[in-house]
Amino acid sequence: MDPPPALVARLFARLLGFLLRPRGLPALPEPAQLRRVLVVRPDDRVGNALLTIPLVRALQGLLPQAQIDLLLARSRAPLAAGLPGLRVIPFDKRSLFTSPLRFLRALWSLRGYDAAIDASHWHSFSLTSSLLARWASTGWVATTDRGPARSLATAAIAPPVKEEPDVVSKLELVRGLGLAPPALCPPLETALGRSPPQGRYAVINPGARKADHRWPARAFGQLAHELDRIHGIPCIVTWGPGERALAEEVREASNGTAKVANPTDLEGLASLFRGAALVATNDTGPLHLAVACGAPVLALQLSSDAARFGHPGPLFAAVAAARDDALQAALEAAARLLTLTPRGPSADLAPGPAVPAAGPEAT
Repeated sequence: MDPPPALVARLFARLLGFLLRPRGLPALPEPAQLRRVLVVRPDDRVGNALLTIPLVRALQGLLPQAQIDLLLARSRAPLAAGLPGLRVIPFDKRSLFTSPLRFLRALWSLRGYDAAIDASHWHSFSLTSSLLARWASTGWVATTDRGPARSLATAAIAPPVKEEPDVVSKLELVRGLGLAPPALCPPLETALGRSPPQGRYAVINPGARKADHRWPARAFGQLAHELDRIHGIPCIVTWGPGERALAEEVREASNGTAKVANPTDLEGLASLFRGAALVATNDTGPLHLAVACGAPVLALQLSSDAARFGHPGPLFAAVAAARDDALQAALEAAARLLTLTPRGPSADLAPGPAVPAAGPEAT
C-alpha cells in the first residue's frame, strides 16, 4: 500500500464529501435509475487507462439502456477513442493553471451523471479521481475502500487480494452500483495500430518506467538471438524516451540478429504490436498495449506484485524473471505462444473474445 495521503488532502476530501454527497439516497440504485454513468481514470499511465476499458465494457453489458462514458487523461484518451460504442472524455487537470476558464467549463460539463465509478488504484488514494467522480455524479459513487475515498463515495468496495489481476478485480467496483460482475472478463481493447507491418516478426520491449521492473538487456538480447536461431523469427527492439542506448545494448547482446526500431509514438508502437507474432516485454505500460492489440505477450516479471498486472487467456504467458532458468523458461513460453500465430495475428481491430475471470498463465 502507498503511504496515506497528507492531512490536508484527507480533510479536503471529507469537507467536499459532506458538501457534495446527496442526502436521502438509497444505499444502492435500481438499474433503471442508472441512465448515465461515468467511469473515472484520469492518471497519465498507459496501462492504467487500458486496464479500465474492460470495466466500461462490463457496465455496458450490465446496463444496456444506459450511456456509459470513460474519463481519461487527455494524453491517454487516444488509447480508447475510436472504439465502437465508447465515448471518451479527455481531461487535463493542468489546464486549471494554463486555461482556467476552459477548465471550469469542462468541469461544469461533467456534472449530471446518475452515478460514477472512481476506478483509480485500489492500493492508493487519488484525490483527483475521487473528486471528479463525486463532482460528476448527482447520485451514487462507487470506489475502493482506501483512505478518504469512502468520504466521497456512497459505496466503498473492499480491496482485492494482491494476486488477483487488476483487470479482473476492477470489475468488482460494479457492486457499488448494486450490480454483479460478469462471469467473463471483457478483453482489453484499443483503436490504435491501424497499419501493422507485413511479415512475421517478434517485438522486444526492454524498457520500463521502474528500474526494478527491467529484465537485463543482455537477457533480452539472448532471447532475441535464440528466437532467430530456433524459430527463424527476427526481433524488433522498441524503445521510449531515454531508452535508445538500452535498445542498442539488446541488439549487441543478440549478436546483431535483432534490429532497433525507429522512434515511435503510441500509434506506431501499437502498429508494431498488432502485427507481431510475439511481444516480449517487462511489466510496464506497453505490456497492456500489446495485450489490447491482440498480440501474444510474454511478460518478464520481476516485481513481487507482478501477478496483479497479468492477463487471463491463452495469449498471455508470464515468467518469473528472477529465477536462474528464466531464459529457458521464456523460450519455452515463447515457443507455445508462437504456435498460436503461425502466420502472424490479424490486423482486425475487433476485440478478442471475453475470457473467464481467472489469473494469468504462470511459467
